[in-house]
Amino acid sequence: MARNRGTVVGSGLNPETTFQVLLMTRSEVGIGVMWQHLTANLAAVALFVSGWNYVQPWLEGRSQKFRLLVFGCIMGWGAMASMLLTVEIRPGVLLDLRTSLVATAGLFAGLPGALVAAAFPLGYRIAIGGQGLTAGLVGIAVAFAAGVLANRSIGRRQTRAWQVLVFAVCVGLSGLVPISILPQTAAPVIDARLALPLIALNMAATAVAGLVVLHTQLVTKERNLLRAAVAQAPDFYYVKNTRGQFVAVNQSVAAFHGYDHPVQMTGKTDFDIADPARAQTLFELEQRMLETGEGMADFEEQVPNAKGNLRWFSTSKTPVRDVEGNIIGLVGVTRDVTAQKQLEQALLEAKNQLSYALSEMSDGLAMFDAEGMLIFCNEQYRNFFPLTGDLRVPGTRLRDILEAVTVTGEQVGIPKGHEREWIDNVVGALRTPGEQQIKLFDGRWLMLRTRPTEAGLALVVVSDITEIKSTEGELTTLSN
Repeated sequence: MARNRGTVVGSGLNPETTFQVLLMTRSEVGIGVMWQHLTANLAAVALFVSGWNYVQPWLEGRSQKFRLLVFGCIMGWGAMASMLLTVEIRPGVLLDLRTSLVATAGLFAGLPGALVAAAFPLGYRIAIGGQGLTAGLVGIAVAFAAGVLANRSIGRRQTRAWQVLVFAVCVGLSGLVPISILPQTAAPVIDARLALPLIALNMAATAVAGLVVLHTQLVTKERNLLRAAVAQAPDFYYVKNTRGQFVAVNQSVAAFHGYDHPVQMTGKTDFDIADPARAQTLFELEQRMLETGEGMADFEEQVPNAKGNLRWFSTSKTPVRDVEGNIIGLVGVTRDVTAQKQLEQALLEAKNQLSYALSEMSDGLAMFDAEGMLIFCNEQYRNFFPLTGDLRVPGTRLRDILEAVTVTGEQVGIPKGHEREWIDNVVGALRTPGEQQIKLFDGRWLMLRTRPTEAGLALVVVSDITEIKSTEGELTTLSN
């Protein structure tokens, strides 16, 4: 090759042909170096995108504008770092991956973030100068415009992974624009062997940056949603380590114990917020849970609040394990069930009062469901029927009770040979309001009043009308 080149030069060929041969040789030697520099560029892009992921905890609680400003700065610094690892194929003609981060800033942060991100590489590129200055500035401007336009087209909707990939392809192809406007003295240097790797790596860098930022964005939203839900929940949520110290609590826990912010309870134990006896009981209970790995559910206790009023609480706790199955703490949920306890007490008192009233009333009372099943009766109702009273208990069908009536002869006047029809008529009468007088084997008379309800139940009130029937008989005798 060297001998041939010497022959060519010595043969007196024109200088243009000689320059092309030398340029081709330089391109063959420099392609490997270019790949090394562009790979380092890709690593720099990944480094700064990862940096954005790591500053998320520091940005919690900051305003949206501040977050966009920080995002733009990180992307801009990444673009400058890419330019520091540039491939300079001619004085002032630089190949790097700066546009991937500028475009990513526009995609996720819109116009404000893109302006901040583009300012750094623009200033640095102007300072470098050279014959590729115009093309370099145009490349940054195209990436800036692509990111902002993509952000506007997506709007307030959530960015999707496929949109990031399509965007990466567009950003990579947009690198042809600055290449096309390079000066004639630099344009021949960039052939397909240089342009294609540059476009491919720009696509890859944009895709990596976009997908990482998208993943960080989704994780942050989910974490913020979970944190907001726990913080604003009316129940008490808390996490403790194996030493019994609070690692995290929600606002309800902090407010109940007199703290303005949940962070103020970090590192505290039950001994700091409860009396020593109760704190020791809780500590021993939780240590036993951590040793056995078994939680507890719906443990109810009375605890005084900050004003000294007793409140009822229901607590559930369970150990927390890491990915290897080791117990690293416990999580607890406590609910204020005072209102529920008060309601239960009120219902119990009302039930007792109703039971007392039913036991003291002279009438018998029974309630049947839509299927004719006895679901409630008082003692008077059972006492009115001495032969079948043992059957008249909740859970017995009226049809079974009536069959026993026909067998025992408890009721007088049942048509002989038509007992089945009589039972069907009595059961069917539960669905319609009415009154019926019956005579028992011992001469007593009973009045049965049936009142169906909208819920499909039937209320039956039984009264002893023996004296009334006796008086009617005497009046009839006197009148005769």
